[in-house]
Amino acid sequence: MKESIIEKISVLVTKGIESEAECVYLLAQTRKYLEQQGIGEYWNLRMCTNWTLHSQLDNTTVQVFLNELNDFLIDAEARQDYDLSYHSALKNKLSFVTSLQNELSDFLNSVGIDSSICTENAKFRSLLQIFGRVIEDTPLVCKAKSPLSHLSEVPFSRRQSVFQDLEPLSLYWHIKNGAKTVLRIHSNIISIPIAGLEVYVETFSFVTNDRE
Repeated sequence: MKESIIEKISVLVTKGIESEAECVYLLAQTRKYLEQQGIGEYWNLRMCTNWTLHSQLDNTTVQVFLNELNDFLIDAEARQDYDLSYHSALKNKLSFVTSLQNELSDFLNSVGIDSSICTENAKFRSLLQIFGRVIEDTPLVCKAKSPLSHLSEVPFSRRQSVFQDLEPLSLYWHIKNGAKTVLRIHSNIISIPIAGLEVYVETFSFVTNDRE
């Protein structure tokens, strides 16, 4: 079974992802392999697989993320500032595109599959654009199982951009406590050419109710 899944992923990645159906199939097979092997790494990659198949999550992986986000809000309240530099694990999770690129590449390398779909600019840009179409009208809601002090759920969705071709996966994270949205985090993706490579850099802006 393990070899069969790897073979399916290898054939698809080698051929190239050309449709939404192929993108969903790739992520579904990747998720199946990670679950069967009990691999708990690759948070962003697993979230991508979940996003293509679900509209709501409350599993253990999501609870870790929500607790990290709740700690960030507590810290921001004390500091009177939103500063992700004190929360590296959370920042990595919010850096969706760059983390996805690294994690997918690491996963493919770990199972002996060519990772040029992540390292070659045109291939990775195409994958992002196709994945963006898959999730276009499907926000993913992360719900807390147990009460947290500063949030109850976090829906996140693809951000619409006038620079859609350049920024295929800018995201909105809506942090809610009950019916109230207490904070929106916007990811802003910049593509920078460095030594022939296309490097994605993500920055964040924070919008509270009193700034809307």
